[in-house]
Amino acid sequence: MVTVLAACRGPALAPAPGALPAAEPTVRVGVAVEAAGVEAGSDGEWQVVSAAGETLRRLGSRERLTFRAGPDGSLYWRHADGAESGPLEGPLLMRPGEGALLTLGGRAYRGAVLVRAVGPGRVTAANVVELEDYLLGVVPAEIPTGAPEAVRAQTVAARTYAIGHLGRREALGFDFFATVEDQVYGGVAREDSAASRAVRETRGEVLVHDGRPILAFYHSTCGGRTAAVEEVWPRTPVPYLESVSDAVPGTDRYYCDTSSRFRWSVRWSPAQLHAILARTLVTHAGATPDGAKSVTSLTLSGRTKSGRAAVLEIVAGGQKYVIRGDSIRWLLRPDSARLLNSTLFSLEGDLSGGDSVVEAKGGGWGHGVGMCQVGAIGRARAGQHYREILSAYYRDAKLVRLYQ
Repeated sequence: MVTVLAACRGPALAPAPGALPAAEPTVRVGVAVEAAGVEAGSDGEWQVVSAAGETLRRLGSRERLTFRAGPDGSLYWRHADGAESGPLEGPLLMRPGEGALLTLGGRAYRGAVLVRAVGPGRVTAANVVELEDYLLGVVPAEIPTGAPEAVRAQTVAARTYAIGHLGRREALGFDFFATVEDQVYGGVAREDSAASRAVRETRGEVLVHDGRPILAFYHSTCGGRTAAVEEVWPRTPVPYLESVSDAVPGTDRYYCDTSSRFRWSVRWSPAQLHAILARTLVTHAGATPDGAKSVTSLTLSGRTKSGRAAVLEIVAGGQKYVIRGDSIRWLLRPDSARLLNSTLFSLEGDLSGGDSVVEAKGGGWGHGVGMCQVGAIGRARAGQHYREILSAYYRDAKLVRLYQ
């Protein structure tokens, strides 16, 4: 049962980031962040509770409330019959009755939901749920479930990531986004029997180094070799996130070479690339709109130890922009909706116009740090146990069980 106090915890009650809990923690997942409003309901009886623990309203299974914030940042709700309540001091906790599930925007979630105003006209809703129940909606959203040992490895990585990041988004009023900004989380609708079995069988297991949960990053496809963390982001090197080969011993194959993006290419006309850079230089490199319109050169320089592009230099409006590591993917997009697959690529062509093209030829999908998910599937199909898979990608990390 989620207590009101724990669900509404403030900075003083938040766990220390990176601490190892002795019991299963409760987590808060931002499932609607800075939304204009959120509609809540349940498949059974439910209630709205104040931060002080007072029951403000009891509702039945067919009743719905829509929460919004007023101009002054106070919370209001509107019942489906048109009746309104407010202003109310938040946050407010929506708690289901025994055996019931709450719904938010029509999607069902285990646990409770915490709603708070985050400014005039904006509300954020967080699913307050026990960690193992959270994983039920994460694991099948992050990896196909046909290779059980890979699913177990993914489960341990996802649990470790979660415990290592508890409290790090406290200023937002939750622990994790429900998207790739943290881990994809789909609630009850994404649950899968094979993933649920992996969660049960590895309950409480995490990877640690020097008594703390590791930074359990993972990605889709490494393209043949993972990246050390310092190659991708400006972070201090750690021994468990070094560059690791994904080669199958004694062959010319790789565990992740079944991925559709093991090898790839992207082609742009000069006009297409100019249009993309005119946007991304402004949003991600601080260029002015006028300056970003006149890109005159595009150059890759240097390679990291895993073979990834180290630096992208762009000259626009007479100004040079130096882009490093994973940020390159945010600038050099295939189109406005997608990042470049990876930084494991070479660049050919120029921006001179006419019939010329610019082409990126590369491999892999994602930032490349930590566990390669398609590689984990390949290793599982080759007979590796989930402990072997984890030790292959997170070297010098120890697998421990924190709670039963």
